[in-house]
Amino acid sequence: MAKNAINPNFLDIPVLRGKVLGVLVYRGYARLCDLSNISKADIYDQVHNPTGTQRDLNPTHAREAYEYVRTRDLAFWPEVFLCTRNKNVLKYHSISPNFPDMGILTLDVNLANNPSQIAISRVDGNHRLHYADGNDPSYPGIEKIVSFCLTHELTREEEIQLFKDINDNQRAMNTSHLDNIEVRLTPEEQLKRRNPELYIAQKLGRDEESPFYKRVYEGGSRVTGVDIPLRTLRTGIEYMLSRSTQLPILEDAEAQYRVIRNYFIAVKKWQPTAWSEPRKYIMLRGVGLWSICFIGAHVIDRTLLQEAFDSELMLAILQSGREWDWSRSGDFVGLGGRGGALEISNRVTRTLHDESRISSQDLFRKIMGE
Repeated sequence: MAKNAINPNFLDIPVLRGKVLGVLVYRGYARLCDLSNISKADIYDQVHNPTGTQRDLNPTHAREAYEYVRTRDLAFWPEVFLCTRNKNVLKYHSISPNFPDMGILTLDVNLANNPSQIAISRVDGNHRLHYADGNDPSYPGIEKIVSFCLTHELTREEEIQLFKDINDNQRAMNTSHLDNIEVRLTPEEQLKRRNPELYIAQKLGRDEESPFYKRVYEGGSRVTGVDIPLRTLRTGIEYMLSRSTQLPILEDAEAQYRVIRNYFIAVKKWQPTAWSEPRKYIMLRGVGLWSICFIGAHVIDRTLLQEAFDSELMLAILQSGREWDWSRSGDFVGLGGRGGALEISNRVTRTLHDESRISSQDLFRKIMGE
């Protein structure tokens, strides 16, 4: 790789051109600092950048990646994967008619560095590239050569799909971010049929009438007060749907959502301090959240069997049992995971009492007519 002989604001890189499973790519080798300088991460932020593709940066992980490549004489990384979003940022010409897929890739550095746009995005490799450009005096540029793969002319949806495919099975990937991407890639009606628990969990965080409104973390940049991971809530809703006998009878995930939302409204009224001071209580954390989802299956079934779905009746059922201490040092210390959540649910629901009976079709029409 070298500066263009005619214009130093261009980089010339020898590459091989080809297709990988239908995706047009250019493969080559370049200095890590140059790859860092010409690319940007499009960090997803559910408030400020809802069309972003990339998960939030972990500074510790980025520093570890930087030190690894800086200090090791023998090291290896998989290739960095980049994607052009502005077709004018590159030009390709082959070395001869006999070898059309061997050539020179010319990159416009000024266009790539334009702060008003992302001309080349980072699909995979943001942590490896973040500190490598040399723009921070504490982190000198890394001039070591690494391999890269650059794809061209993908739509934003195709880019984010490839990001999901690459990261889906990596242990370190933020699962809430993956869930958010799945929602964005799936048409609503299809999502409601295939993954009702995900549809319901995300809507709980976005519906102004929901007690979870603006509290569900969907990945990307952290936002103050957004403290319930989408994946944790999704798992809880999945537990609720699997234990309920009445919710699966409802013919649409939207109907299920309206009932479940009313249940959580009742829970918030039942244990208001657990919602206002979540760090002191377990109710909105892991085992606690899952346990109230298991309890929800029980309470919702009792309510639906009375041909109702209002939060006040659900609250009355919750209040019919004994009082529990949901604090970190309260009645449920030492319980964790799905098994712990079931144990908490069993303890609570055994003390609840009410009246019952229902017609599911009539109830469905009543819910959807609200």
